[in-house]
Amino acid sequence: MAQSSFPFGSSQITTEDQWSSYFRMAQVDGVFATSENGTDLKVTASNASTVALAAGEAWVQGTYYSNSASLNVSVPTNSGGGSARNDLIVLRRDPSADATTVQYKTGGTSFPSLTQTLNGTWEIPLARVTVAAGASVVPPSGVTDVRWFVGRPAVFGSSAYRRPPVRGQIHIDNGTDLFVADGTSWNYLGTAEPPGANSYTPVWNAGATIINWGTGSQNIGRYKRISGNLFWVKIQIIPTGNPTAYDDPIQVTLPFPVQGATRELFHVNMTSSNGEKSAIGEAMVFPSESTSKIARIRFPLADGGTFDVSHPEVANWKTNYPVNFRTGDCMTISGVYEIA
Repeated sequence: MAQSSFPFGSSQITTEDQWSSYFRMAQVDGVFATSENGTDLKVTASNASTVALAAGEAWVQGTYYSNSASLNVSVPTNSGGGSARNDLIVLRRDPSADATTVQYKTGGTSFPSLTQTLNGTWEIPLARVTVAAGASVVPPSGVTDVRWFVGRPAVFGSSAYRRPPVRGQIHIDNGTDLFVADGTSWNYLGTAEPPGANSYTPVWNAGATIINWGTGSQNIGRYKRISGNLFWVKIQIIPTGNPTAYDDPIQVTLPFPVQGATRELFHVNMTSSNGEKSAIGEAMVFPSESTSKIARIRFPLADGGTFDVSHPEVANWKTNYPVNFRTGDCMTISGVYEIA
């Protein structure tokens, strides 16, 4: 098997096949257009024996094609029987003719297939045409647009100054965030983040006092973007001491502030290792107090101040109420919330 490479000073591009091989790798085949809804090389019918090909440009296997004005393409009469005929209009690169041209391919009960021979005749589709039995004209409904379009490489830059939002363009903001353009604006598509969740250190407080859970306590914060500005978060504390009893409700910071005035909710589970009951509850963000932390952690209580999930009364969690939260106990908060 012979090896080859070009262009170099001693191995320049000298043939059509080399040119095609070289440039077909730089761009996929298709019509140049700012939108699939544009008229570039679009085929339309108007109850005539011809269909019209609009002006436009295209790329076929490394060769450039241009049509500068509306072009009429003749439609052969369907005189072959009592069934509709399914045809295809293609853009054909033909090296033997030294040209890329529009061609009309007649079919039958099925549409004809594309001819695609590497370094030979290569076709891409523009339109499907259905011609009724015995008909010589095509109504507008008889044409289906099946154009292929050239691709656009992804671009990157700063979110502070993006290029115009050309439809179908992918933009990478700041190296991680993916946006796709719809022709009018840039829309968030996803984020390239490391596998697994990210860590942060939750800060616990009661009023103006930062809570000391004891040296070596397990204070865990984990978060991961789910989609757009939706994040999953998990917070867990296992103390190694018995904090001072505070009158204010316990609060804890989130990795990012919440969106607007939303009262976000989270699931809570408390397990005691000191002979007191376990419980489930919920945590809530009060944006009027703070958008960056959970403001209340609440559990259901019965009349006697003991846990009872069937009773509608609730109590705000404090360091020593409604249980004495201390060494070995575990509090886990998890949920999904919308960041600002």
